[in-house]
Amino acid sequence: MKKKARKQKAMTVLPETMFLAGLTEQRTRLVVGMFVAVNLFLCIALFEPKLHTGGDSSSYVLLAESVARLGDGYAQSLEPGPPQAHVQYPPGYPLLLAPLTMIAGRNFVALKMLSVLLTVASVLVFALYARKRAGPGLWIFLAAAFAVNPLVVDYSRWILSEAPFLFFTILALYLIHDDEGKEMGRSFWLGLLGVLWCYYVRSVGIMLVGGASIAYLVRREWRKFFVHAAVSTAVILPWMIRNQLRQGTVTPYLDQFLLRSVYEPEAGYLNISGMVTRFFTNVQIYSAREFPRALVGSDSAWAGGGFLKILAVVLCGFLVVGLVQIMRKRMEAAEAYFLLSCLAIFLFEEVVSDVRYLLPLIPLALIYIAEGISVAARFVRVKSASRVPAVAMVLLMVIGLSAQAGRIPQNIDLLGRYAAGDHYAGYSPNWRTFFEAADWVKANTPQDAVVTVRKPRLFNLWADRRVKLYPFTSKTDSVLETVFSTDYVVVDQVTGTTFRYLVPALETAPGRFAEVFRTEEPVTWVLSVSR
Repeated sequence: MKKKARKQKAMTVLPETMFLAGLTEQRTRLVVGMFVAVNLFLCIALFEPKLHTGGDSSSYVLLAESVARLGDGYAQSLEPGPPQAHVQYPPGYPLLLAPLTMIAGRNFVALKMLSVLLTVASVLVFALYARKRAGPGLWIFLAAAFAVNPLVVDYSRWILSEAPFLFFTILALYLIHDDEGKEMGRSFWLGLLGVLWCYYVRSVGIMLVGGASIAYLVRREWRKFFVHAAVSTAVILPWMIRNQLRQGTVTPYLDQFLLRSVYEPEAGYLNISGMVTRFFTNVQIYSAREFPRALVGSDSAWAGGGFLKILAVVLCGFLVVGLVQIMRKRMEAAEAYFLLSCLAIFLFEEVVSDVRYLLPLIPLALIYIAEGISVAARFVRVKSASRVPAVAMVLLMVIGLSAQAGRIPQNIDLLGRYAAGDHYAGYSPNWRTFFEAADWVKANTPQDAVVTVRKPRLFNLWADRRVKLYPFTSKTDSVLETVFSTDYVVVDQVTGTTFRYLVPALETAPGRFAEVFRTEEPVTWVLSVSR
C-alpha cells in the first residue's frame, strides 16, 4: 500500500519536474543568466537613440537636472518667471537620473542606459519570483516568456519611468512574497521600502501600497497591516502635503480621471454613468487593441491582425480564470495590486489609453494566464495537463521573437545613421521638421525668447528656450492672449490640436505674425509675434 502511494506521488510530481529533471542550482543560474543575456541582446539590437516625443522623457530630464542643481526645490523652468514647483511626477525616477545628468549632461543615449540596466535586472528578479510562485518546471518558461516579451524590450529604450517602475514592482512583490508566514523581519521591511519607492517612482504605485495593505488585512496579519499602513502614510503624506501647498492639488491625475477628455477640457466632467461606460470601453480597448501590442510590440503592425486580437482576448479570459483560481486559494499583495491597477487603468481616460500602462502588469499577467490555462486543461482532462501552460509560454515566446526579429536589421541601419551624424534618425518626417525648427530657434533667437508651441517640454529641452502651450479651446481670444505674450510661435504638423485651435486663431490676426523660418515638406513654420 505504501509502495503504491509512493508511486502515485511520484507520478504526480513527474509532470511538473520532467522539463527540468536534474537541473542543479548551478545550472539554474546558467539558465537564468541565458535569459538575462537574451534580453540584453534584444534591448541593444532594438535600441533607439532618439528622444521620446511624448514629453514625459523631457520632463524627467529637466527634473533630474533640477535635482542635480539642488536649489530649485524640484521644479521646472518652462514658462517665463521663477521655476514652478512640479507636482505631477514623484521624484523617485529623477533622483535616479540626476547623477547621470551630472556626468553625461543631455546625452540621451547615456541616460537611456539606466532603463536598459533596470530592464535586464527585472528579468533576473522575475525569474526568482516566478520560481517561488510557479514552482518547479513552469517557472523557467514564464521567465523565458518575460525575457523576450516585446513590450518589456520596447520600454528599455526610453527615458521613462516604466523600466524603473517595472523593476522595483517585481522586486517589492518578491520581497513581500518571501515575507509570507514569517515574523516581521528583513523581508517585511525591505518589501515595505520597495513598495514606497515604487510610489515615489510613479503615482500609480499607490496601488501597490494599497495592495499590500489589503493582503495583510485579508490574511488578518494585524501587526503587519498596522505597521505597513502607518509607515506608508507617514512616508507618502509629505509629498501630498507639499503638492497641496505648492499647487493646490494633491495630484493632477485626480482631475484627469474625471475629465471627459484632457484634450477637450470644454467637454466637462463625467458623471457616474459616464464612468461606468468608460470602464467597459477601456476593458474592450485594452483586451482587443492594447494587449495585442503587449504580445508583439507597441509599434508592430502585427498587433492589428485578427489572429492577434482573438489570441489576446482568449488570453485575457485565461488570465481572469487564473486570477480567480489563485485568489480562491490565497490573497497575496500581487493579486490585490493587480486588481487595483486594472481598476485605475479602466477608469482613466480612454483617449489616452496606451499599452505602456500594461507593462508593470505583464509579469503577473503571465503567471495568471499560465494558471488559467492549467485550470482549463485539467477541466477538459487534457493528457499531461501540466505541460500545456509551458507550451503556451513557448508560443508567446515564438510570437514575440518573430515580431522583433523582423525589426532588428532596420534598427541596426537606424543606429548606423545615428552614429554617422544624423541626430534625427528614426523620426517621422513631421517630427524631423519639428526638431529642425527647434534647432533653428536655438541658433537664431535670443536666449530669453519665449515660444508658443504644442510640445512645450520637448521644445524647451531641445531648443533651451522658455515656452508656453496654447490653450485647447476654440475661443480665439484665449489662444491669442497666450500667443501675444510670447516672441515666436511654432506651427507644427505633429498633432491635430495645432490646426484645430492654434491656426484658426492666428488667421484672425495675420498682420501680427511674420514668417521667419520654414522647413521643407512637411512644413513646420516659425513665426515672429508682433506684440
